Amino acid sequence: MFSANKSVKTVIVSMVFLAITACSSEPSDSDIKTAVGNQMKAEAKAMAEMLGSRAGREEEELLKNIKNMKKIGCKADGDNAYKCDVELEVTRSGTTNKGVIPMRFVKGSDGWMASK
Repeated sequence: MFSANKSVKTVIVSMVFLAITACSSEPSDSDIKTAVGNQMKAEAKAMAEMLGSRAGREEEELLKNIKNMKKIGCKADGDNAYKCDVELEVTRSGTTNKGVIPMRFVKGSDGWMASK
């Protein structure tokens, strides 16, 4: 009986630890790519509604021109928020540009979102 109680306590402590670390972890490369893609798609839709479909297509083209996106590092920036340095490689009109930009990410109920 003692070992069963000890096992239950160990499981509970482990679950609490996992819940705490899962809530406080920064976005992964995949999370960042998804959040940026979702943000750009939402902006394309908004631009198309306000300015016409051509404006929306330009925003979608920009998303297609991102050839590589890589998280350099993140720092906590409030509850469920991180400021991250993200390296982007964009090719447009045959020219490739690569640079690091700061971006802010907030974890919401639907996952990570890029915010300005």
